[in-house]
Amino acid sequence: MAFPDDYGMIEQQESGQLHSGHPRRKHWFWMRLAIFTAITAAVLTYGIYVLTPKYPYGIISLLQYYRTDPETVDVLAVGTSLTYTDLNTNILWSEYGIACFDLASAEQPYWSTYYYLREAFRYGKPKVVLLDLKAITYQEDKVSRTRTILCSYGIRNPVDRWRCIAECVEPEEFWSYAMAYPQVHSNYEGVTGQDFAVTAKGWDVSAGWKGYIEKNALTSHVTPEMEFTFNTARNVNAHEQEFFEKILELCKKEDVPVMLIGYPNADYMHDHYFYCSAFEIAQQYGVTGINYNLPEDRPKINYSTDCADWQHLNIWGSAVFTRALGKDLKELYQLEDHRGDPAYASYDLCADEWFSTFPQFDRRNRQ
Repeated sequence: MAFPDDYGMIEQQESGQLHSGHPRRKHWFWMRLAIFTAITAAVLTYGIYVLTPKYPYGIISLLQYYRTDPETVDVLAVGTSLTYTDLNTNILWSEYGIACFDLASAEQPYWSTYYYLREAFRYGKPKVVLLDLKAITYQEDKVSRTRTILCSYGIRNPVDRWRCIAECVEPEEFWSYAMAYPQVHSNYEGVTGQDFAVTAKGWDVSAGWKGYIEKNALTSHVTPEMEFTFNTARNVNAHEQEFFEKILELCKKEDVPVMLIGYPNADYMHDHYFYCSAFEIAQQYGVTGINYNLPEDRPKINYSTDCADWQHLNIWGSAVFTRALGKDLKELYQLEDHRGDPAYASYDLCADEWFSTFPQFDRRNRQ
């Protein structure tokens, strides 16, 4: 026995209307659902971006790298805060014509550096990677909430961002960080118009900024004493070592040379044995570098005037160090001088704006 509504369906079937119309309705349903899902995802993603703290040391440096033509980055410096405070990209460009980008975050562990490099290599290949040695001294397997956000939330590729987060936090915390909103929602009270753009909150960062963050503080320290055996290694954290080696393997696979960098710091005596371990490990991959804390390689750093604190150089110390590094990079890698090349105009822009604030470091017009 057929119900009343069934007669209408039978008539449609007999006329062929049901078979011809139903697939179209199904098609439009899935299309509308896909559009709605895409719009919702875009709004949520942008909302999370607005709520995410935008400090230059970490998230903004990676976002700025996306805005830089990757084909112009000859030297990519990666690592911890020692990278972005000690390596002055403006002096390296203005005095040597070396196009360098400081892609680093505060206290960045090697697993984050590894995923930063994976991300960077998707867009271009530098002539050389400068790898900060400081993280080899870190002893913790995980990092704090703030450091997790700083060293992972700028990674554009969602899979690598989640992989980086998984290395930073305990398993039970993963989804809270991966979804992002539970970690950043409380920032809504401090949101300003600046948070809606790709900029660094509270910092005067130019459109051509290349990651260098100067420190103007001055603290007095003594020159680190080097009265110990130079070739003595110390066991390092297994998690850090794992990703230190993954970085070396990744760069080898991508055919990008790696130069290990021991940035000069007043607390070096604590770091020395760990740095020895890093050089010992890297030797197995055919990688070496320069430890600028050793007497034979130390630039003329005045530890009573050139330090911002017990680890970082101030703006004066960074100038001394960067000039020494520039000479070594020219000698070791025969990097081309790109000054005057229109493709590198953003480096001129960055340097011009920086020297307008710190003209005492500008040697371009000196005889």
